[in-house]
Amino acid sequence: MKRVEKAAVVDELKSLLAGAKVTMLADHRGLSVSELTELRKLLRHQAVDLRVVKNSLAKLAARGTDLQKLEPHLAGPTALVVGRGDPALPAKLLASYAKTKPSFQIKAGFVEGKVLDKQDALALAELPPREVLLAKLAGIMQSPLLGLVAVMQGPLRSLLMALKAVKEKKEQEPPRP
Repeated sequence: MKRVEKAAVVDELKSLLAGAKVTMLADHRGLSVSELTELRKLLRHQAVDLRVVKNSLAKLAARGTDLQKLEPHLAGPTALVVGRGDPALPAKLLASYAKTKPSFQIKAGFVEGKVLDKQDALALAELPPREVLLAKLAGIMQSPLLGLVAVMQGPLRSLLMALKAVKEKKEQEPPRP
């Protein structure tokens, strides 16, 4: 590859990585070309890009950005997976694919300024979807408010019960002349 071509690849990688919310590194050793194409299609349907690049070019593209923290993981065959949406989605897709192809391994990841090792990336894959987490958070935030409402209703309920008991007692008494 000529120097001009390398510079073009580095520029393309820089623009790809600039808009990324999550970047995952995977070892694609043992996958055939057709299996790698299948994985690319699976990822592309979810708006996730997969690029197989030379480690030296990936290092050049990451230099000067937070992604340079991934440099120690750029060794051996590396597939660069970049996602722009839900940060957990690429990890989930790669983890599910790795279950079907044992030779495919997640190396590391990078989410919101933090480098994830293999175990952290797999833990990210196990997270429930964002909507489920938001629903749980809403339930947790709502719980104290419901308790407060129940406590506030207690005295009113007691007063109503006392008034009802007085009313029933008066209804049972014979009228006074």
